[in-house]
Amino acid sequence: MKIHPFFFITFLTLLNATVFGQEHEKNLSEYPQLKKRVYSFSKLDFITSEGEFNEAICTLLIPDLKEDSPPFVAIYYKRDNSEWFTESLYRKRLRFNFKDGILKLDQSNFWDWFEIAEIKIVVIY
Repeated sequence: MKIHPFFFITFLTLLNATVFGQEHEKNLSEYPQLKKRVYSFSKLDFITSEGEFNEAICTLLIPDLKEDSPPFVAIYYKRDNSEWFTESLYRKRLRFNFKDGILKLDQSNFWDWFEIAEIKIVVIY
């Protein structure tokens, strides 16, 4: 049985990465005191009676949010008869700012709001 050279090189590369993976201990910071908030909005919450986007969901009051520690923010969407998905993590960067315990999301983060049934905003800080 002859082993193809490409297979052999791939095997060695994967073995090397597994055995000699980088640790990055000097770059690692752990935060066991992190908090997580999940804001859930149905279509009734993020669409006004006039059929417009309700900008009120863009402003989140988080009193213990510190200005020197940027939060991780992710927005998850769910369409009718669909699975949860997040385009924010790979499609574009989330745009937000935070100050004095208020997290303000840019409305452009909700680009597809008229086709969405539910929205969850996850904030880890």
